[in-house]
Amino acid sequence: MKSLYVALVLAAIHQWKGRRLYLALDTTVLWNRYCMIHLSVTCCGRAVPLLWRVLEHSSATVSTDRYLPLLRLAHRLLQSHPDVMVLADRGFANHDLLA
Repeated sequence: MKSLYVALVLAAIHQWKGRRLYLALDTTVLWNRYCMIHLSVTCCGRAVPLLWRVLEHSSATVSTDRYLPLLRLAHRLLQSHPDVMVLADRGFANHDLLA
């Protein structure tokens, strides 16, 4: 299901190749037991999920090594978009991740 959904999002943003693509990186804690990391495409004030990963982790603070596989996959999927900006809130003030 995830591969079909990602393909649909990529098809939807195919026309945006000449413009900057904004991605929002965020986490959500579910039932104080799971943390979902999600990377979404922003459009018209909305965030459309592109990639996500669920961890058994009770905090929204996640180490860099948990984000990197998601960001690397996004980099491969979005190679045809040369101008990509990743947006995140202060919870991502992580020097390793920014590097």
